[in-house]
Amino acid sequence: MTLLIAGHETTAAMLTWTLHELVKPENSVFLREVQEEVDTVLEGRSPTFEELTQLPALRACLLEALRLYPEPPLLIRRCIAGDDVAVGPLCHDVQSETVSFLPGQDIFISTWSLQRSETLWGEDANRFNPHRWKEKINGNGLWQGYSPEKSTNYPDERATDYAFLPFGAGSRKCVGDNFALLEAEAVLVALFQRFEFKAPAGKRKVEMTTGATIHTAGGLLMEVKKRTDRRAQKHGEGRKEVDVKGVVNMEKKLRGTVAQRIEPEALVVPTAKELRMLFTAQKEDVRKLSPTPELFEALEKAYKQCQEVTKEYSKTFYLGSQLLDQDEQRVVWAIYNWCRSTDELVDGPEAANTTMADLEEWEERLNRIFQLQVPADGDPADLAMVDSIRKFSLIQRPFQDMVGGMAMDLVKERYATFYELEVYCYRVAGTVGIMTLPVLGFDPMQNFTEELQEETIAAAMSLGVAFQLTNILRDVGEDARRGRIYVPLEDLTRFGITEDEVLEASQTEGLLYHEKKWKDFMEFQMQRCEEEYDNAKAGIVGLSEVNRLGVMAALYVYGDILHRIRENNYDNLSRRAYVPFIDKVFLMGKAWLKCQELKKVAQENIRSGKVFTRRKEH
Repeated sequence: MTLLIAGHETTAAMLTWTLHELVKPENSVFLREVQEEVDTVLEGRSPTFEELTQLPALRACLLEALRLYPEPPLLIRRCIAGDDVAVGPLCHDVQSETVSFLPGQDIFISTWSLQRSETLWGEDANRFNPHRWKEKINGNGLWQGYSPEKSTNYPDERATDYAFLPFGAGSRKCVGDNFALLEAEAVLVALFQRFEFKAPAGKRKVEMTTGATIHTAGGLLMEVKKRTDRRAQKHGEGRKEVDVKGVVNMEKKLRGTVAQRIEPEALVVPTAKELRMLFTAQKEDVRKLSPTPELFEALEKAYKQCQEVTKEYSKTFYLGSQLLDQDEQRVVWAIYNWCRSTDELVDGPEAANTTMADLEEWEERLNRIFQLQVPADGDPADLAMVDSIRKFSLIQRPFQDMVGGMAMDLVKERYATFYELEVYCYRVAGTVGIMTLPVLGFDPMQNFTEELQEETIAAAMSLGVAFQLTNILRDVGEDARRGRIYVPLEDLTRFGITEDEVLEASQTEGLLYHEKKWKDFMEFQMQRCEEEYDNAKAGIVGLSEVNRLGVMAALYVYGDILHRIRENNYDNLSRRAYVPFIDKVFLMGKAWLKCQELKKVAQENIRSGKVFTRRKEH
């Protein structure tokens, strides 16, 4: 964990914010000062260790960025034995002279507030000023102030009397503090020797997102120009090209045609990392789009239509949505309505007439929706989708992937391997988990790192895949009567079952399901499905607390269909398993109890500081 997070994420964030501040017009004097220092000391050479220590202006800029944008912005410590601590100048509301900490009590230290305090750092505390590190700052009350002469390699907590904690303090202090600063200096030197940096034209506010570190919400745009003057880096010739194999390719929307998505090389599932990056980028993109028009009555009508469709065609999904807040409910209904309309293209009354060209046209309509344009035919459901994208920054990729799933339905009636089926399940159902994730929301304290955010995303995908596998196992007979077999042919062969046996048993009651080979086959499939449910359950703690219950209830109710198949003696060839309403109510109660457990787990993660890893819940 130290190598993954402290090894690169905090340093990358420090470099980002340093460049962000240096290219501001009001800070141009500091940028020129650093550029001149680098050119004068190094004269175009790559720096040695000793030369990196001769760049005080550069280091001061990095330290000032760390003061304004601490990485992390919050430190957590636990009091072991109990203590009474004297009240400092920032404790305005404390009447006594001391504050008591009890044994086992957790202490949250906001380095963001501490390092931006005007009481300690003066009236310009929120302004980037690297020169402040040259001058002494007088103390205030019990705070002894900042003394440059007490600095070692940098002005650490002792020099600032614990008002500056970029790497923590005490026995738990980061052991890589000096290495991180040297690493950051080396990177900035290399950049300043090769390029000129300038803020992009026009005012563009840089938004923040906070986890274990403070990041820019949508990246940091910059005008970059290669240096050609005589003092630029002289050793840039003959460098090898960077091997980009394996680098994440973050396309905001899929390119190419829908038909191309059914080619073998296109049958892939996006990684959780790709999707996390898309979520981050989409928030920034939506901010740039036009403001929301005043369409109250039209929107009410649009969402009402989506609600009625959801209520009529998916009672389980609708039941789960009742446990969400009103705004979240409406967007979930809009997403379901779009998904059902998409599915109707290949599985509805007019499906026999649907062509690949129809799917291409449907995707063009989707593109306009994500450009926040309501299509010309004025379908209220499209207006609801546009409003949902504005409010919750939905990403386009899963919607396009679902259209790709419909293309698979259009041309495929058999799935040779589970890998093929897994891609199909992601496209037609796992995508729903990704569509709704911005609505259900991340719990910021349970997604403190990018890795944890990716675990939550992967869990959402697993839940959708589990739902679709459940549908497939429930509807084997119904699908076979339409000439379709979704279960993997390789698995049928493994258990000695032929396609003809499945097709015949779907037409003739009493065949196949009572045989041991069918029961063994079904148990194999259901155990695979239950693994997906387990993966999904482990990630629900990463959702916002208010929305965990709706997801957990849907998981329990839908997962119980597998139990009903077993109760039906594995006859999913002539019978359709379902969960009676009274049992759904019981399962919702069970889900509520599980969410109470998760609430305690989430609180314990925060209390104990275990916000960097997630243990699997059973």
